[in-house]
Amino acid sequence: MPRRALIERRPWMLASMAAAIALAWAMLGQPAPGIQSMVLAFAALGLLAVYALLRHRGSDTRLLGLMLGLEGIGMALGEVYPGAARLVLMLGWLAGLSLFLSHRVPTPDMGRRIGAGALLILTPLLCWFAGDRAGESVPLFYGLALGALAGAAWMSSFPQARVGIGGVMLVFSSVIGIARGPAVGPDPASALAVWVLFYLGNLVLATGVTGELRRRVDHAAMDWSGR
Repeated sequence: MPRRALIERRPWMLASMAAAIALAWAMLGQPAPGIQSMVLAFAALGLLAVYALLRHRGSDTRLLGLMLGLEGIGMALGEVYPGAARLVLMLGWLAGLSLFLSHRVPTPDMGRRIGAGALLILTPLLCWFAGDRAGESVPLFYGLALGALAGAAWMSSFPQARVGIGGVMLVFSSVIGIARGPAVGPDPASALAVWVLFYLGNLVLATGVTGELRRRVDHAAMDWSGR
């Protein structure tokens, strides 16, 4: 199984990381978005989606793969068609929300409750204030969709140190991206920050979800074989 995993899955993750690094490098030397940046953004998240689908096959990873694929499209369109990009991103986050709601902690502790509530309430407010600062109108439901995703990830039964933190990183990435504004001139530093936070957030989230699902399957198989 380890050798098969290496052959089938890890090359997809390595290719995803290579595309993400290539895009980060391009952002440092490219004054304006181009077709290369759009292809790399989609490739980085699309390849990560393939990795997730191969690591654990099931309805949960199909939702995760759908989320990652739509995020890839959204990031590819972000600098050229921001309105369409946000719509696609919201659809991806709704797919992720469905995944995390189906894996809620039965009896969450106070820390999880407070964290999830804060993400749900503060995220749309932060998006709105960031848009106001940049002179851009950001729909309230955009921030609500992102906040709901991050809050559900924080409240889920997946490892909080990976999946929950991954959701928080997506929030910060989106707020910084909104604050940049559509009329802001070339700003490689902020563009790079948006991309790094967004990709790393999805990377730790995806590996956290698939790793936990895989662990549960292996644990169930051991229990069954031990009977």
